[in-house]
Amino acid sequence: MREQIQKLLHAVPFEPFSVDVAEDVAYSIPTPDHVLLGKNVLVIEDDSGYVDLVGYQHIRRISHKLPAH
Repeated sequence: MREQIQKLLHAVPFEPFSVDVAEDVAYSIPTPDHVLLGKNVLVIEDDSGYVDLVGYQHIRRISHKLPAH
């Protein structure tokens, strides 16, 4: 999962995505600056500076945001 996220963060152009950790919990990743890749955890910071740590083993799926038509 770490490698998948790393590829998404370095994609050109970057496309926002979300990381789902539970049925009703997902973290939006609007820019690469909102995430740090640790060895065992994903560090996610929102626009207000709130930080959450997510173990890679808890990530259920990565969802790409579809462009608006």
